[in-house]
Amino acid sequence: MVAILEQLNQLLSAAVLIVTFSLLAYIVMQNWRNDIARALLVLLAGVVVVYGGDLLLARANRDSTLEFLGRAQWLGIAVVPAGYIHLANGLLGLGDRQHFARRYRWLVYLAYLGSLCFFLLVALGTELIVRSGLPSGPIAQFRPGPLFWSYSLFFLIGAAAALVAIILSQRSALTFTQRRRLTYLGATFAAPGIGVFPFLVIGAPNVAPASTILMLQALASLTVMVMLTVMTYSVAFQGVLLPDRLIKQDFLRWWLYGPFIGVTIILFMQAVPFFEGLLGFPKDTLLTFGVMLMTVLMPLFVSRVKPYLDALVYMQDHEEIDYLRNLPRSTFTRADLRILLENALVAVCGALKVETGFVIAPGDGGYTIRAVCGPRNQVKRFVAEYPLDDLVPQLEHLPHQHHNSLPSTDAFLSCGGFSLLPLHSPDGLFLGALAVASPPEQLRRDGSLPPETRQLISVLAHQMELALSTVQMQQRIFDTLRGLGPEMQSLQQLASRLEQATPATLAEIDGDIVMQPEFPQLVKDALTQFWGGPKLAESPLLEMRSVRRLLQSQGGSPTRALQMVLRQAISNLRPDDQLDPSAQEWLLYNLLEGRFLQRKTVRDVANRLAMSESDFYRKQRVAIEEVARQLALMEQSER
Repeated sequence: MVAILEQLNQLLSAAVLIVTFSLLAYIVMQNWRNDIARALLVLLAGVVVVYGGDLLLARANRDSTLEFLGRAQWLGIAVVPAGYIHLANGLLGLGDRQHFARRYRWLVYLAYLGSLCFFLLVALGTELIVRSGLPSGPIAQFRPGPLFWSYSLFFLIGAAAALVAIILSQRSALTFTQRRRLTYLGATFAAPGIGVFPFLVIGAPNVAPASTILMLQALASLTVMVMLTVMTYSVAFQGVLLPDRLIKQDFLRWWLYGPFIGVTIILFMQAVPFFEGLLGFPKDTLLTFGVMLMTVLMPLFVSRVKPYLDALVYMQDHEEIDYLRNLPRSTFTRADLRILLENALVAVCGALKVETGFVIAPGDGGYTIRAVCGPRNQVKRFVAEYPLDDLVPQLEHLPHQHHNSLPSTDAFLSCGGFSLLPLHSPDGLFLGALAVASPPEQLRRDGSLPPETRQLISVLAHQMELALSTVQMQQRIFDTLRGLGPEMQSLQQLASRLEQATPATLAEIDGDIVMQPEFPQLVKDALTQFWGGPKLAESPLLEMRSVRRLLQSQGGSPTRALQMVLRQAISNLRPDDQLDPSAQEWLLYNLLEGRFLQRKTVRDVANRLAMSESDFYRKQRVAIEEVARQLALMEQSER
């Protein structure tokens, strides 16, 4: 019985170690800048050290190794009280007691110094905290030293401080959601203490049967594993300005790919000796096949389970989320457009028995060649002789023909051995042109082309128009969504901050300029008078934290500090040099740099970027909203 319980405890210790380390990594990746989260990292690290030491102690044979591991575990044991005091200070900083938390911040450093002293007293081999002579066995522990009770008092003070801070923070929370999360934290905050406190040092192993102690240890390990998960979940929301659904989804995904798979692998490895005796295969063979099966089956299982978990997270928004998840399959992308234009162009050239053709369509920097059929050198020579900027105005003035019949001869523009047919949207807007190396006389209604060929060309031209108009419409939608990005992010952050609000933080929200609805307009006004003017010198943006931080380096001039912050925000939008120069990111950056930093006129910048003035103003609005988003991110980092 004792042997079975000992094996069970080793299995549960490994499970706790995997779960705790995964939760620690999750907090490091997601939320380590928050003070409460940093305190949780300390507590989780203490649990990792202690449970890792338990696993190693179960495998060690030499007395010197047992002694070393037992004392090394005290790194995790000693740091937990300081972690609790750190957690208490962070929680008090949430509510109306921020001044108290700042004033007594030195207690946190003092607590860590105390933890270091306790650890050094154990690690250096003194017998002031615990006494040497660690016996062997599954429940082996040191005996208490004369100062062990001072550590116990330190531990109780830390745990009590954390509990009091949780209760006070819960009372000062304004929203039900924040109070509920603090309730979760209050119900589970004792998990690190339960996991690391050396209870057997207080009660000698002989006070109860070994089987009873092992059963209690197993129960404690299960309790710690569940409580740490809930504790980390409750802290994951603190200070993170993201919607709840995203945090929940990230947490569940991390749990699936981290603790769940890790614990499953541990269970399999512990079951290998059983299958070795049952099947008669060597252990190495079973491990090889087991790893192969687990590597294939576990990702499949996770992919099957994940949609059901997402359905729980997005229970109220599943229609919108399902639509957005399937949107990439239904979107007609630019790559799809290029393939369709190329295939349709090949079919048109084949029907007309010509070798060369191309399609003119809008690009990021104006009209460009989007599809080519036949020798490209002929198309390059044509474009060099007849620039597209000169051809497009002529094509726009040609008559718009109905798509059900082949256009007449006067619907074509003939130049350079090519016949160009303009393409229009259903409402008559110019979309581009189809060009074939064929004289227009071949395309007369009474010409030599058979009816089925004429009908094919008419249908393909109409499909090109439909594809071009669809992509343009999608591009306008995407531009609108990009423009709404700062507003949507601001609303999400505001919702998160209100959810975690206290009376003190409500005052901060009211004074936070980046949360105001007119913030993008203020950014536009400041950029418009970037080199001087009342909209810059008297801008409310001068109250931003990032501006105040630069005051001293800019000679105390708020205007120069704001100019520096705006310049930095634009610089943050500069794409990587390896990105295609015609990409949307480069277009927005060049527009901002030319218009505001280099003080060029609208016409000069529009001509340089090969766009009309109406398109320039549309892109400028998107670019300014991107600057506003960068400023909001800079303010968040300053906060």
